[in-house]
This record gives sequence, C-alpha cells and structure tokens, in this order.
Amino acid sequence: MVIGVDLGNRSRNSICVMDGDKLLEWSRLNYADAKNTLDHRKKIVKQIKEYVKKYKLTKNDYLLFEQIFFSKGLSRMANITSMAFLQATLINEFSDKINIVEVHVQSWKCKVLGSRSATKEDAVTLVEKSYPQVDLNIEVQHKRKGTEIIKDNDTADAICIALYPQFVDKKKLEEHLVNYT
Repeated sequence: MVIGVDLGNRSRNSICVMDGDKLLEWSRLNYADAKNTLDHRKKIVKQIKEYVKKYKLTKNDYLLFEQIFFSKGLSRMANITSMAFLQATLINEFSDKINIVEVHVQSWKCKVLGSRSATKEDAVTLVEKSYPQVDLNIEVQHKRKGTEIIKDNDTADAICIALYPQFVDKKKLEEHLVNYT
C-alpha cells in the first residue's frame, strides 16, 4: 500500500491511501484549521498515523512525497521552509514504520500523467475521470473576490503521487528512500 502526500503549501496539504490503483481514503488538511505551522504539522502526522494504524502499514509499504525544488526563482522561501519542515517531520515520525520515498515532480508527472511538463489541471482531469468519488471542488475565501470554487489540485497531486509506484519497479523506489533509521 502507498500513502501519497502532497506537501502543498503553507495553507493546504492532501494525503491519500492507495492499494495498487484502488483509492482507499483521502483527506485534505487546511492550515486555517491550525493555530500555527507546528500545529499544522501535528495534524498531518496524526492523520498519517491513523492511516498507518488502520491499514496496518509496515516497511513493506510506502509513504511518498514530492522533492522540494526551486522553480525558476518563483518559489517563496516561506513555502520552501514550510515544506522542508514537513518533510523532516514525516521522516522523523515514520522512518521506523514505513518506507519513505522522495519523488521528483517531473518523474511522477511523466510516469502517471504521461508528460514531465503535465499541469495541475492534467492531474485534476485524471482524478476526475478515474476517481469520480473524489470531490475536488473546494471553497476558497478571498479578501477582494469573496468566495470562489476552485479545483483541489493538492488532492489530485496526492493521488497521482500515490499512483507512481504502479509505473516504476521497486528498485526505482528504493533508490529514492529517505528513511533515517
């Protein structure tokens, strides 16, 4: 089984559990529901712990998340720092329980979506087509625009990340293990 985590940004993260290509469960965690970034990380860890326990996941299973990278100088340091703290927290909490794999964004996009330059909209399209039970419509509040309904590309990305092991062999996954035990 695989837990896919979209690190998202400081405001939202998504997590899913897959058994092969069967989507078992997913969750969306909003930073707005947390007191601070530490509280947000604790909520993410709590959710993953629940999945590990519920599905009896072991070192035969995987937790996958994206590699952090700078994107043409557009990545904000606050977002990069937040994602790095989240990665370190997940590695610290789960290294002794489950295999943790860091996947390059272009790698999962190429394998799962068919193009290394696939967009977030491509991930949304795949999830809407393959997993219609997942409601990707979310309400977002803007100070100037008011309420807007957008597609939750974080959940779509988490599902696509969790599908990645279906497209590569175990050796490829093990090359990118980040466990520290």
